[in-house]
Amino acid sequence: MSGLKGKRILVTGASGLVAFPVARELARDNEVFAVARWSDPAQKKLIEKTGAQPVTFDMANEDLSVLPKTVDVVINYGVLPFPHKDSFSVNTAAAGRLARRYREAEAFVHGSTGSAYEYQGERPLKEEDPYGLHASIEMYATSKIASEFLLQHLSVDYALPVTIVRIFTFYGPRGGAVTQRIDQVARGLPVSIYPGFKNISTPLYEDDYVEKTIAAAGIAKVGAETVNVGGTEPVTIQEYCRMAGEILGREPIFVENSRAWPIWADTTKMVKLLGPNKVSMREGIRRTIELADQRIGGAHHVVGTPALSE
Repeated sequence: MSGLKGKRILVTGASGLVAFPVARELARDNEVFAVARWSDPAQKKLIEKTGAQPVTFDMANEDLSVLPKTVDVVINYGVLPFPHKDSFSVNTAAAGRLARRYREAEAFVHGSTGSAYEYQGERPLKEEDPYGLHASIEMYATSKIASEFLLQHLSVDYALPVTIVRIFTFYGPRGGAVTQRIDQVARGLPVSIYPGFKNISTPLYEDDYVEKTIAAAGIAKVGAETVNVGGTEPVTIQEYCRMAGEILGREPIFVENSRAWPIWADTTKMVKLLGPNKVSMREGIRRTIELADQRIGGAHHVVGTPALSE
């Protein structure tokens, strides 16, 4: 899968949903520095087994001396949810600090979000659509918009090739919004949806988002290349919950009380630059259920039929 070989690669947020499998895949053929706070010793042991080198570091720290002096590629997926006093430092300022330290890198891949778009109604969002603040996570969207502007300017100032990946609903055995809803279906808990609209999304399974993240390093350019990364199979929350319900032998329950309006990606540019996806929605759900024991922290698992439970 990996399109990078023999490189020194820094991956931030490496204990998390997205960056852990990216670091694991890259460690097959590269020297990988997996950066996280590593507050969970079990996760640190898992990353060590992949061959990546864990680096214990808080992204809010302005002193980067503990990080390697030089790398060929940076993949910045470190993030801190709101509300937290260091959220802007981690989500925005840290991107600038990393770009400054690694201004000689071949590529800098930055994880942004589809939540950075202004709501456009019931249509997929395109890269040229305007910025906006997504309902219920306005401060998070603000921090990511700010990081995009910062990197676009620093990319030019430093002649640093950058790719900004706008993430739309990544999921897999380790977690994600889709996985959380599968858990709710399995436990007979109600799934929240936005009232009055089709709750369409474009979820992307782990294998595909790992592949797309790595490929994103190959399209980095000065001034920043921005690309939506998500599934090419638009599906409503109700539809994929029913897919999960068929496997688990459960009937999903829905409640119309979500404050976050539904968004989904126009993936035309992604397919052109990074290639097509390989895992269908139904297949991704099946794998997520069957591989539930890989969940972050090991504390939350999909439960259902005896063949699929722990």
